[in-house]
Amino acid sequence: MKTTSYRKIVYFLLQALAGIAIIVYITLYKLDLTELTVAIKNIHIAYFVLAALAYFIHNLLFSYRLSYLLQHIGHKIAYTGVLISHLGGMLVADISPGRSGYILTSAFIKKITGARATDAMACIVAPGGLDLVLKGAGAILALIYLLSCTDSFYLPATSFLMATSALILLGCLLLAVSWLDEKYTKRILNKMPLLNRFSDQLSQFKHSGIKIKKNINVIIILYMLGWFFCGLQWYFIGKAMNLPITYLEFFLLHPLITALMFIPLTPAGLGIMESGTVIALGLLGIAPTTSFAFSLLVRVNIILTDATGISAFLYQWKLSLSQGR
Repeated sequence: MKTTSYRKIVYFLLQALAGIAIIVYITLYKLDLTELTVAIKNIHIAYFVLAALAYFIHNLLFSYRLSYLLQHIGHKIAYTGVLISHLGGMLVADISPGRSGYILTSAFIKKITGARATDAMACIVAPGGLDLVLKGAGAILALIYLLSCTDSFYLPATSFLMATSALILLGCLLLAVSWLDEKYTKRILNKMPLLNRFSDQLSQFKHSGIKIKKNINVIIILYMLGWFFCGLQWYFIGKAMNLPITYLEFFLLHPLITALMFIPLTPAGLGIMESGTVIALGLLGIAPTTSFAFSLLVRVNIILTDATGISAFLYQWKLSLSQGR
């Protein structure tokens, strides 16, 4: 057990170092460091705060969706507990490869609200799969738009398309695991010695997942609203830097560029997302240094807002102390 944990820590550190190395390489060898400093220093703080507010509204919408689905399958729990759990999961996602750390939201929900972890997972995985498919569709629209803006985007477009396709395939896989008839997934599990021991948990998970399938319209509507506010977040950061990019362009670019955050080579696509931003905004006439500064500000804005997720860890710590007494 200790050896496995040690390996995970080493693996995470290597991924983090890889992301930092990409950032350092771009900063020192591809950009003007003085221009980068000036671009960040001269932002309009009011717009940066508005961007954080828009992103926090996105968090409110997604945590409400999670709360709504949990209540639909029979859990009468307070929204505040789900919100705290969601924020905790988002904070972990910001520093985990492929943003996979959001899965910890189910553990927070179990600890804070008492709801079964498998039910929470069902309310996270299936909507998450649908989110990835919709994000992939949005990314393809952005690719089409960028290709219409230039004739020299074919090589980067291939890389973006590969990332987008992987995202859609992952989303379809999550939907299949969540919503396909249980007999199909049981057949697969029975052939896997290490996984068949979790057949009971899978049954609970699928039972809850299929229950929420009828709420697909709610899931999609709240995702689109969240996408609207994420586009608004990017628009406000653009305004903070006086970028000549419209809201519609930011709305389209958001799923394309954030798809790179799901590449599990570095924590939350560190360095990869920033490189993609430089390419995408460059096609809209934005200088590389300015584009890179924008990507850094987006990441900082996300992390600062998600830092409210510390409340999930503090709540658990307080709960553990009270139970210890």
